[in-house]
Amino acid sequence: MEQRRPIQRTSQARPYIGSRHTSRPQRDALPVLEDLIAPEEEPADVKLLRAALRRTQSALLASKDRMDHLTEVTKAAAFDAMLSMGGVPNVVAPTKDRRKGRAEVALWVMGDWQGSKVTTSYNSDIMRRRVLEFTERAINITEIQRSHHPVRECYIAFTGDMVEGLWNYPGQAWEIDSTLFEQYVNISRLIVDVIQQALTCYDKVTVVPEWGNHGRIGSKRDGVPRSDNVDRMCYELARQLLAAEKRVTFQECPEDIQRLEIGNYRAIVLHGDEVGRNGFASPNAIVTHVAKWKSGSYPWAFRDAYIGHYHTHAEWALPDGLGAVYQTGSTESDNRYAGITMAASATPSQRLHFIDPEKGRVTAAYKVWLD
Repeated sequence: MEQRRPIQRTSQARPYIGSRHTSRPQRDALPVLEDLIAPEEEPADVKLLRAALRRTQSALLASKDRMDHLTEVTKAAAFDAMLSMGGVPNVVAPTKDRRKGRAEVALWVMGDWQGSKVTTSYNSDIMRRRVLEFTERAINITEIQRSHHPVRECYIAFTGDMVEGLWNYPGQAWEIDSTLFEQYVNISRLIVDVIQQALTCYDKVTVVPEWGNHGRIGSKRDGVPRSDNVDRMCYELARQLLAAEKRVTFQECPEDIQRLEIGNYRAIVLHGDEVGRNGFASPNAIVTHVAKWKSGSYPWAFRDAYIGHYHTHAEWALPDGLGAVYQTGSTESDNRYAGITMAASATPSQRLHFIDPEKGRVTAAYKVWLD
């Protein structure tokens, strides 16, 4: 039989290649530096890709820095603009109403301020005067209601189009008295003033904010999400300015339709442009649309619906005989577009309701004139 020659070990060991059939090498068999193969030089196209990636990362970092800077500048400018309008004062809570009678809840329905719109009888100053006139009258009517029963809480439903905006029709920029930034600041502050007026009268205030088509950023064809809306930005700034006020609650408003719930009373709040084509629908079309939502196509049971958008005060019964569609007017007057193209005009007004939270229904409805 042929004898096998013994394996002679050398001072240099080959690199270990692991396998389930081989045993782990001893410590003295580790590869030495001279045995390692130098990496091949990267191809030219890989070098180009790496260089392009580095440039993209640098550009993204620079862009983020610019956006962060713009965000900080915008916040600082809004803060400075608010300071120029005076600080937000603290509000003294009203005297507690300790009567035992069944309480009702006030519901202020406000919207279509079209902040900065200019007509022959309307501008930003007139808007502010009319809005605050509504708060005064709503408080006076509340005191009349209190002669019969307690009214301790208030809900404020803002129905949208708080600003006039810039992108709704050609030439709109020539029919306003404020830039978009000024609209943002002025309307935010007016919302704060409205809520603070309510706090002087009620123990607690809940805000249900809905946004309208005039708050849209860019044209309908621009790739801007619907929820990126100047009305919504105004609500958020107002919320931040009132963050220290523990008696105020702001609902979130990411969707097109908002939900209003006061005890057993449930209603939806929408601007009105959600129904019909190009933001217009007849009263019959609106009622039919809301009735379909109420029949189950909208995933939340409700009794009534509140809308704005049309600048007129109206009420239409729903087919179930229980609910209604409540349409709220505007603080604006002499709208040339509505008068000429739609042959429609309306006297400035806003809406005030009182709600029975136990029976879940409206007990009193007021059309508050503001002319």
